[in-house]
Amino acid sequence: MLVEIIQKQHSDLHELFARHQEALLQGLFDVAGTWLEHFHVCQTAHIQLEENYLLPEFAKIERRTKWDASLYQKEHEKITQLFGNITQDLEWLAEQELDESQKRRNIIALLDKEKTLKGLLEHHEEREEEGMLIDLNEQLEENQLKELKLDINLTWAEVIASVKETA
Repeated sequence: MLVEIIQKQHSDLHELFARHQEALLQGLFDVAGTWLEHFHVCQTAHIQLEENYLLPEFAKIERRTKWDASLYQKEHEKITQLFGNITQDLEWLAEQELDESQKRRNIIALLDKEKTLKGLLEHHEEREEEGMLIDLNEQLEENQLKELKLDINLTWAEVIASVKETA
């Protein structure tokens, strides 16, 4: 089923972001930046997979949920915007000469911003897993599903492999 494939991607993304936040908590800004970049590469690929493969098919079928394809696209835009803000804040923080108290407070402020991104991702993932993916699984022909799964799995494997090589 498509749900399991996309859940695996979501799990991979959560792990990359958690590694970023672990490094951030330790004040290892370069390491945090590297993990954030890995997350960005994978999140961008994940969004592209959805927009290139899943959303066009979703737009063609009868929706059984209240969410249509445009909602997912708007959320993708918001995710990209929030990510950009977080990246800029991390870059700024890495450049500052701060005492330990200032450093900790700025880390807390950045984690607070990241909480907003994580909340949006969580709701977006729930909508995908409980809406779009179930509708696709129920309404697409078996050969269409098989082709989608193959394309998505192969692309994701390449993306994850490229990130793991540099980790």
